[in-house]
Amino acid sequence: MRATKEYIEKKFNEYNVLCFGGQLQPLPIRLSRARTFLGQVAYTRRRKLNGTWHYQNFEFRISTLIDMPENIVEDTILHEMIHYYILSNQLQDTSSHGRLFRTMMNDINKRFGRHITISHRRTEAEKDGDTQKRQHLICVVRFNDGRVGITIAASTRLFDFWDRIPKAVGVAECKWYVSTNPYFNRYSRSIKPKVYGIADEILQEQLRDARRLIRNGDTISVARNS
Repeated sequence: MRATKEYIEKKFNEYNVLCFGGQLQPLPIRLSRARTFLGQVAYTRRRKLNGTWHYQNFEFRISTLIDMPENIVEDTILHEMIHYYILSNQLQDTSSHGRLFRTMMNDINKRFGRHITISHRRTEAEKDGDTQKRQHLICVVRFNDGRVGITIAASTRLFDFWDRIPKAVGVAECKWYVSTNPYFNRYSRSIKPKVYGIADEILQEQLRDARRLIRNGDTISVARNS
C-alpha cells in the first residue's frame, strides 16, 4: 500500500493513545517521494546554554515511492513516533537510535506484537515496486574467475571510477552504460567503488535498452552505435 495523509493521521492518533498514552501533539504530515528513507521526523534545533539541544518545528514525513505491505507502513509510522516522542520531550539519547530509542522500540514490540526495527531491508517485492525512472551510470565488471558485477556510480564519481575500477585486483574487463531502467533503482549510487554481484543472464536482460558509454580524454559520451 501507499499511505495517504488521512491514513497516517488515523494511525498516528490510534498509536498515540495505545502506545504513548496520548502524550504526542498533532504535527504536520507530508507525503514524500524520497527513496533514501521510509519515514522521517524533520525538525529544527537550537543549542542551549548547557550544550544540549532544544528541538522544535516538527514535521512527519512518510515516503510513498514504494508500494509496501501495510504492516511495514504501520511499523514505519511507529518508528518515527518514537523519534518524535524523544525529541518533542527534549530527551537526550545516546545517538539517533540510542539506548532510549531501542528501549522504547523493544517495549512496544513486546507489548503490542509489532516488528519495529532500526532500519528496514527492502524485500524483492518492494524493490520491484520502485518503478521511478532515474538515470543510472553503470559499470559492468567482469572478473578473471568469470564472476560478473555492477557498480552504479554517482555522477560526481564517474571519471574517478572509470580510472580506478579496471585497476582493481582480479578485474578482467569494464564496460560502462547509461540506463533509466527502474530495475537498477535497487542499487545504491556509490561514492566509493562497490561491486554488486549479478547473474549474467539477468544483467543482459536488464541492459537491453541501455546505451554504451565511451570516453575520449576528458569527455564521456554515448557511443553512436549503442
